[in-house]
Amino acid sequence: MKVYTVPEVAKLLRVSKDTAYMLVYSGQIKTIKVSPKRGLRIPEEALREFLRQDKGGDR
Repeated sequence: MKVYTVPEVAKLLRVSKDTAYMLVYSGQIKTIKVSPKRGLRIPEEALREFLRQDKGGDR
């Protein structure tokens, strides 16, 4: 299973890190907690699910 950090997801989505963290903390992108020091990770499937839920996209 591939996982991403929040800054990596921000780059992939071409948004700011603040926006990526907002998406995470609002529950729009699901995360897993790796450890207190290592922080949050976003599984690839959670990112795909977020992209599938795109409102108004040309898909």
